[in-house]
Amino acid sequence: MRTLPGHFLFDWNGTLQDDLHAAVAGTNALLSDQGKAPITAERYRETFSFPARGCYEALGIDVEHHDWTALCDRFFSVFASDPTVRLFPGAADALRALRLAGASLSIVSSSEENELERALARHGVRDLFGAVSGHSDAAAGSKVGRARVLFASLGLAPERVCMVGDTGHDKEVADALGCACVLVASGYESRARLERRGAPVLSSVADLPAFFGLA
Repeated sequence: MRTLPGHFLFDWNGTLQDDLHAAVAGTNALLSDQGKAPITAERYRETFSFPARGCYEALGIDVEHHDWTALCDRFFSVFASDPTVRLFPGAADALRALRLAGASLSIVSSSEENELERALARHGVRDLFGAVSGHSDAAAGSKVGRARVLFASLGLAPERVCMVGDTGHDKEVADALGCACVLVASGYESRARLERRGAPVLSSVADLPAFFGLA
């Protein structure tokens, strides 16, 4: 039986919040503004990467001749207006199961921090997390630096922590911190891409308690 980590460090978008469709809509709005054809969710999942600027370029968006802040704001205005964004089925129950088993939880996300806090409250799960770390803007850059700050502030020992995310960047964060990692194939990258990262891949975060022998 796997040992339950003392602390779980979660990604948010595509891991706990089901919002891939909103991200694709935001991307297609930028493409449409530039007179370009829309992409599919499958293309998005095969191309997604950090930082966001490189991802936009790979998806065909001209970032050289447009104001970067304006592009980010346009994307987020479409993303945030999607009324169907929700938690993944079973996500809240999984979080509560981990807490009941004695683990503490925190979040490090590329989302803007104030919006992240609002989303956590809206979904009714803010009380399950201790620390929450989001970006100061909507540019969606690397999470490594903020994860290191979070580790230091919480006094976390890497061997007692598991990072849970839906992208290769989440594995990069875990590697930089020296902690374990579990990836979920329900979000922004395809299962095939995730399986090349060398971490366990689950179908969704709802499978996390059973993976650690809690259900």
